[in-house]
Amino acid sequence: MEMKKCPNGHYYDASIHAECPYCNNAAGSGATLPLGGFNAGGEVTVGGTPTMPVSGAAGDGSRTVALSQSVNNGDSDEGRTVALIQEDKGIDPVVGWIVCIDGKEKGRDYKIHADNNFIGRSDRMDICIRGDETISRENHAVISYDVIDNTYYFRPGDGRAIIRLNDKALFEATVIKAYDKITIGKTQFLFVPFCGDDFQW
Repeated sequence: MEMKKCPNGHYYDASIHAECPYCNNAAGSGATLPLGGFNAGGEVTVGGTPTMPVSGAAGDGSRTVALSQSVNNGDSDEGRTVALIQEDKGIDPVVGWIVCIDGKEKGRDYKIHADNNFIGRSDRMDICIRGDETISRENHAVISYDVIDNTYYFRPGDGRAIIRLNDKALFEATVIKAYDKITIGKTQFLFVPFCGDDFQW
């Protein structure tokens, strides 16, 4: 995967798209919607492109990428980054979870692995959250586990909506503890660590 940033600030996979698919998508499929909803006319403007009706914005626009597309052709590990713990142990084990406590996927759990876990609606994200159009497709927020100092962090990514930790707006990387409440878009989660003082991989 070769991530690029377009002049409008969107991140996209250059190994799949020659140009930014968000800027070139006049229909606005997969656009992030504002927390406040739509304007009085029931339309939303996407990156300066013409407005679209509410009915056209209902889906999250997710697409599944074939395994053959997700890895560069040629050398099997070319362009792929391996987590420190995966390099050491040969696997990428679970280090914790976030569990949806309010939102369209209430009750669902999401595995956290070591290092950075990118959060968004896209299937390419480490943590893919569907059904909440106020969450950006890619890199809305990041949960990290540092295997060296055995600490978990939560920080904003490039998402439009402000993220919250225990109901307070978060603008920089912050240490998170067991059962902290995380809010991304309109969806809320509880953080459940697995690694800690009593156990580490």
